[in-house]
Amino acid sequence: MKKIFTTIFAFCAAFSMQAGLHITVNQVIDGEDVATEITKDTTLLVSEYEWDEDLEEATMGITGNLYSDETENITVTITRENTGIIDQFCAAGNCVPGNGELNQTCEFTIGTMEFQRSWFTHYTPNSLGIETITYTFSDGVNPEINLTVAYNYSGTAVEDVVVRPTDNTIYNLLGQRMPTTELCELPAGIYIINGKKIIKQ
Repeated sequence: MKKIFTTIFAFCAAFSMQAGLHITVNQVIDGEDVATEITKDTTLLVSEYEWDEDLEEATMGITGNLYSDETENITVTITRENTGIIDQFCAAGNCVPGNGELNQTCEFTIGTMEFQRSWFTHYTPNSLGIETITYTFSDGVNPEINLTVAYNYSGTAVEDVVVRPTDNTIYNLLGQRMPTTELCELPAGIYIINGKKIIKQ
């Protein structure tokens, strides 16, 4: 009996040491929202975009969640293909605009609630074609993970345009509709109302 107990304990100890940095990317697969975990260096091609009639510009981006088993402080290093890229990276309710810089490093404190672990990118193309941005995630404990996003903007054909809602319906960053249209009734977090991201503190 003692030998069995020792074996089980050793297995549990080995299993508990397999901590990691968890990064997910939300994708629509066969009409369903699916969160895919990124466990190694990955390249994504993003070609879907929304067209803002008022600003007369397209916007692109991705969303996801991130956390670490060992620490809640996440460092994100952003490496852009060239200067002049218009973008921002947001995590845990804080956004860092690109400001035309080639490289940026920012630190976010990730909480335990869903909205405190959410992250998203916001990219505004200024020409046709592909521009790439690499996001390097690190928690200072586990190996870094590089996520390279190739934003492929192909134009503003009418059939490709996603119309922004204007009915005050509130969505979370996962695209899920909230049960109310009153922001004051929702907990603190980042929401999308009429196609615009709103931060409630």
